[in-house]
Amino acid sequence: MAKKQTNTTEDPKGQVENILAELGKKIDHLIHETKGAKDEVRDEVEKKIKDLKKKKEKLEEDFNNYKEKNSDKWVDAKEHLNLALDELRKALLVVLKK
Repeated sequence: MAKKQTNTTEDPKGQVENILAELGKKIDHLIHETKGAKDEVRDEVEKKIKDLKKKKEKLEEDFNNYKEKNSDKWVDAKEHLNLALDELRKALLVVLKK
């Protein structure tokens, strides 16, 4: 079984998940900060926060759909790569025996 990548600089999925998590934290921080604001300001900020939350949820949904749709492609590509590596291994064994 292949080792799961933990370095997010090499794992685009990890980068996107980290960005979405950070965005959620920032939205929560904005909500906390607006609790002490004047009513008029708070209402405007809360409206913008709701819009941000909707956009974030849409991004998460799109990303999860992308991951689901493309997981089969990765499995298929991985199988082809393994076959190609086996063929290369066989060819190297032939060359090394000579």
